[in-house]
Amino acid sequence: MRRSTFLFLAALAAHAHAQSPPPSAPLPDASALPQAPATRLPGPDHRECGPTKWSALCAAGRWLSFSRIDLRVTAPGFTARYDLEQAENGEMHATYREEAGKEAHAGEVVVFGLDGLAYRSRDTFPDTSAIIDYTLSTPILMSQLSALLLDLGVLGPPSEVGASRGVAASSQTQYIRTSAPRRALLYGAPWNMTGNVRSGGPDKVTFSLKLRFRPVDKYGNAVPNKSDTLTLDGTASFAPRRATLPDTMDLTGWRVMRVGEDNERPRVATLDEARRALSP
Repeated sequence: MRRSTFLFLAALAAHAHAQSPPPSAPLPDASALPQAPATRLPGPDHRECGPTKWSALCAAGRWLSFSRIDLRVTAPGFTARYDLEQAENGEMHATYREEAGKEAHAGEVVVFGLDGLAYRSRDTFPDTSAIIDYTLSTPILMSQLSALLLDLGVLGPPSEVGASRGVAASSQTQYIRTSAPRRALLYGAPWNMTGNVRSGGPDKVTFSLKLRFRPVDKYGNAVPNKSDTLTLDGTASFAPRRATLPDTMDLTGWRVMRVGEDNERPRVATLDEARRALSP
């Protein structure tokens, strides 16, 4: 993941290719986190999800049940747009478009079946066996952050959002944690969020949120005397999810492979053909 300074760029180059907003250090999955963090906070690890005022806040429940989200992310020196669709069977379709300074990255990815992956991008990836991390992690992380902040700000289900109204949430002690299959981001406390939400049509919520927080170092500790901001603008649809992504989806020119492998399969024209190409 890329950051807006040279130090961040150098430190993180080995971790990911797709960019993400500057504020938080990327962390490995929970099982790989250090067991004894250099922190004086009492109680449970503030990087782990939990019920106490010291443990992290993590997205869960009804606000994560969107079928589709169109999201714009803005931070100092960074802008991005993500579009993520989730099918009922767990399949996903995502696009990402990111700009940081003079760098621009974009791509599209589909995860299908048990372990199928199709993608297209003009970017060069350092490790093709980890394409799913490079292309899909940041859309998932930013979508989770939006869902969590909406849950905390609305204090009700998406169906109760009507006319435009202000929302706010904050914590002096609890970090925010978002996670993708092999990545995690932390937003340090104290943090606060302000913004507004409104109905965007049947089963849709349109939102504009601004999050102010303390960035964290590579060990998950908040950096003293520093704060960062990012804005999240978008629309989330809570209409029923499709049972599966459509077989007729056009994949002409896309690369097809199994998740975790680096050998591409022959090119195909549709998602149905991709499914059959990866069938036993």
